[in-house]
Amino acid sequence: MLLQSAPYTLPLVGPGTYLIFGIVLLPVYIMLAAWYGGEPSDRSTALLGVAYLAGLTTVLWGGLFVATMVIKFAFF
Repeated sequence: MLLQSAPYTLPLVGPGTYLIFGIVLLPVYIMLAAWYGGEPSDRSTALLGVAYLAGLTTVLWGGLFVATMVIKFAFF
């Protein structure tokens, strides 16, 4: 099967991680490239946008991790 994880992959990194970072976030990557490569280029606004995106991603992934651990310890 194509999406099956290999035994040598990193822990907590499954095929869904590659799907999210590779395909789902492609518009975000394009947006970041446009921020830095487009004209007019405002570096401080671009860095602020990247900080917001990084913060939002961290909060979402951190919250999902905590929820996953609560479910794991509560039910398994």
